[in-house]
Amino acid sequence: MEQDEAWTIALDSLDIPEPGAREALIAMSDIRHAEAGTTIIAQEEDEDHVFILLEGSVRVVLLSENGQEIWLDWFGAGAIFGELAALTGKPRTSEIVAETPCRIAALTGAQFFDLLRRHGSIGLALCRILATRIHHTTQRMFELSSLSAPGRIYAELLRMSEPSDKAGNSRTIQVAPSMTELARRVNTTRETTSRTVNDLERRGLLKRNNRSFELVDPDLLSRMLGSS
Repeated sequence: MEQDEAWTIALDSLDIPEPGAREALIAMSDIRHAEAGTTIIAQEEDEDHVFILLEGSVRVVLLSENGQEIWLDWFGAGAIFGELAALTGKPRTSEIVAETPCRIAALTGAQFFDLLRRHGSIGLALCRILATRIHHTTQRMFELSSLSAPGRIYAELLRMSEPSDKAGNSRTIQVAPSMTELARRVNTTRETTSRTVNDLERRGLLKRNNRSFELVDPDLLSRMLGSS
């Protein structure tokens, strides 16, 4: 299978440099497409496919008994997901829902294990991914227990941002989240989120530019976490 641009970006993001590993992943994968709103992995589902997100974005949620979504994480292109069921042999622990139209590479659990045995670079990539997710989960648990809702919003905005190409130390969120999405990410209400973002804008710490957010003084915003 041809290594198109999406594959190249995904494999570079996963830091899999070995040509043989890249070629094997591409050759063994079944390409799927999912429309926005489609459930890609269902919670408690008993199957073990592993997925690589080539294009689009997905959210990771838990479903409560009454069907309410509890936001856990967000993945963009280049992410691997579904690996826990393959590694543990247990049902899915969370739901993966497409937020945008997605192009996905799928492998069975058996295929994934075969690749891990034959290509150490894939195993190392998986280790890095799992370690990073544990770090993020630990950080979010700390924020939930120690920060107020505005503080968690500051922390999430900083986490979502990237260095700006402008002079100074400003940071940018290229595609700004909706107030509903941001509220889900930090486990608060849309009203609190909107009020907090509006306050940052009023104080000159955040600028809205079309669909993006600019964090004008991220250092001050970071210091504000301690008093939130």
